[in-house]
Amino acid sequence: MYVPNHLKWRILLARELKLFYFERENSHRNCKRIFELYGRYLLGTTYDTFLNYLNQLKYEISGLKLPSYIIAAVALLEPLRIACERIRLRKGSASGSLPEIAEELLEVLRTKEGARVGTRYPSASFCEQEHGYGQDPVPPTASRQAQYP
Repeated sequence: MYVPNHLKWRILLARELKLFYFERENSHRNCKRIFELYGRYLLGTTYDTFLNYLNQLKYEISGLKLPSYIIAAVALLEPLRIACERIRLRKGSASGSLPEIAEELLEVLRTKEGARVGTRYPSASFCEQEHGYGQDPVPPTASRQAQYP
């Protein structure tokens, strides 16, 4: 069944991907890279359809906005990809566990925070302060250490 709002959300997501990951040096190659890394999997479309979604004149969607948690997830795609790639290189072909991926993601965000001021990536300190990621929720105590040897 065709739902017109689904098309609008895909268009907004495609435009958000371009907004975060587009670099002006080689626009065609960058659009292709964005599509190959993320658009193919998130949108389920062809490259030509992805480019059509980016056409501001063809689709006018000014009244809709993506929820903030979707925008944050889009912003974390690249650091998350880098973190997973680092883990894969360290472990060989094995993928990491969720806690390992989260720790590596925080390391990537810390590195990007120092190296690329002005990017739209969420900062590692924001993730740690607002959501408690990367922090031990319960301080280690003797009773806790006895529970988990």
